[in-house]
Amino acid sequence: MKIAVFIDAGGRAASLYQPGAVRVYESTADGWRPVADIPFTLRPQMGLSEIRTRTLEMLTSLDGCRHFVAAAIHGALLSYFDGMGITMWRLTGEPAGFLTRIRQFVEENAPREQAAAAQSVIKPGQGAGEYCLNLIDALKSNGALTSKQVLLPFFRAGAFKQIDITCDHVPKWFKHELPALKLALTVAQQPDGRCRARVLNIGKS
Repeated sequence: MKIAVFIDAGGRAASLYQPGAVRVYESTADGWRPVADIPFTLRPQMGLSEIRTRTLEMLTSLDGCRHFVAAAIHGALLSYFDGMGITMWRLTGEPAGFLTRIRQFVEENAPREQAAAAQSVIKPGQGAGEYCLNLIDALKSNGALTSKQVLLPFFRAGAFKQIDITCDHVPKWFKHELPALKLALTVAQQPDGRCRARVLNIGKS
């Protein structure tokens, strides 16, 4: 999961009209680490067109991050964030004090929204009961999703014959979950370095 924070020179969450920059944090096994700094400056005297252009350029640079923290945000900025599918958080203090709380809140309180987002990226294939999924694009477009959130409910429902999954690697959890669900896996390496994992519902055959 990635979370962007607008920080001041002291590294604390700031209002979007204060001097500062956008820092993107990513959750890892060892905690949160900064992975990108994006320059971003707004001034009250700017025209609406310039504010919109600068804001959308910054949001486009977030690269799959769907959560943004600032001490204050208001006016037209709210609509720009919403239009890009970004969830805004109004918080103050150092990021270490709230990043984990945001992640926990999202995980505990948005399962239905996550499920809906997950199912929307699985597309029908050519034949009956066939589906396809570009897992790389799905996870990049929604930084809050995981491969397990996208695929495990689909696998458990069992209403498919096969699904072709484009991925950069086969998720490790497949090894434990697929046999129990009577699903078989084949993997083919693509010329571009990606994998095509085909999951077959052998319990349905």
